Amino acid sequence: MKIKVLLVMQDREVQTVRIPRNTKFIKSLIGNDLLKIRLDKNIMLITNKNANVTEFNRIVGGNIILGNFIIVAIKNKRRVSMTKREIRKYTNMFKLRKHKRKIDMYKDEYLEEYYSNQKNMKQKNAQRNKREIFNVAA
Repeated sequence: MKIKVLLVMQDREVQTVRIPRNTKFIKSLIGNDLLKIRLDKNIMLITNKNANVTEFNRIVGGNIILGNFIIVAIKNKRRVSMTKREIRKYTNMFKLRKHKRKIDMYKDEYLEEYYSNQKNMKQKNAQRNKREIFNVAA
């Protein structure tokens, strides 16, 4: 049986899609290590725990969600189709234009810090290698 969910992809608008409710399909769509985050009493966000660290997607509650994710309704511990009202609410909540500027800002800050750390590590490794070579030669 197929259910209606929201698919949120990086740098794209939110899409309403119909997918099979089984976990196997969701894993093939999102990734194997699923992380479930409750957004509301009956709504859950499902994303990949091990998404690439440069795949900034949306911001939820001050946390950055990495990689693609889906938003699905839950009833009696089972995944069910979202109502029109829920679809409208969460489509508006995750509109790309609302998140794009913040995501770009965080991405620039993060990548700047990441590459700075990489540069520092290379310099430290080069100095350590010089010392070791000098010690071996002496």
